[in-house]
Amino acid sequence: MTFSHHFDYHKIGAMQNQPNTFFKYMTAKVAKIVLINHTLRWSSPLLFDDPFDVLRNFNLGFDIEEIIQPAVNEVIKLIYRRVTSGIRSTPFIEKNWKRLQKLNSAQRDMILSSRLPKFIRHVIKLNNEKSKKQWTKFIPEFRILCLSEICDNLLMWSLYSDSHKGAVIELQCINELDSAWLEAQPVTYQDSPPILATKQEWIKHITEQNPLDVYQWKFYEPCTITKTTDWAYQKEWRIVSFSRPGESGHYSDYRFSPREVRSVYLGCEMSDENANDIISLLKYNLNHVKVYQGKKIEHERKLSFDRIR
Repeated sequence: MTFSHHFDYHKIGAMQNQPNTFFKYMTAKVAKIVLINHTLRWSSPLLFDDPFDVLRNFNLGFDIEEIIQPAVNEVIKLIYRRVTSGIRSTPFIEKNWKRLQKLNSAQRDMILSSRLPKFIRHVIKLNNEKSKKQWTKFIPEFRILCLSEICDNLLMWSLYSDSHKGAVIELQCINELDSAWLEAQPVTYQDSPPILATKQEWIKHITEQNPLDVYQWKFYEPCTITKTTDWAYQKEWRIVSFSRPGESGHYSDYRFSPREVRSVYLGCEMSDENANDIISLLKYNLNHVKVYQGKKIEHERKLSFDRIR
């Protein structure tokens, strides 16, 4: 079965500077498998080459201490609003309001000024631990396809295409086929952790005014499309999905339509045997695919490609 989503094309089409085609670097051996089976491997971050790529440990993106006092202030505000207006609030506020009702004014002020910050710190840490646990559970089940918007990066040819002995396959977006690449998102390159929610959003979550969906994998998606600035040269885009019911392990091979293959770029160091094998696979439903042969321009230290089919 072909990997497919019902995409929101209005949303996707509005994404700024989204390419119409993407490139996948691979070895010659993998290229043959891809062209024979019409499948690409979607992997869990646990299989990524960079252990710092998708953080293994959940991180709020800021220090817990930064939101304790603002959270305390928010709770006090909500409790006093409950006292003055008589309108029921969130279960969290109702529970604490009922406790305060049993105390006199002096006791209530002491609780709010002294014990409440400790209690809020405990609640925040508890929520953080729940998110960490959920994130750890989700990591093996993510299915991510990594693509690039460029086909001529020397370092990527060395790293992922077997030192120029491999290939790069160009994939084109086709709306009528629900191309998965239509949902590709650009990787954000930054050296700080991604922020899944603002401090105010976490406070609203803790006080149950607007709970965050921390038990859904989509909530953690920013963690999967953020890399350090050292990798910015890759100009990477990713499609982030999740394992299907019944799937196990750390990867899945999902099918695509042969029509989505636009071109194949052969490495400048690819053997004649592998080149002939790959070209011979481009028959029948891949007969439309263009083939380019890489060549070195040594004095400029760059790659160039000649179309050979």
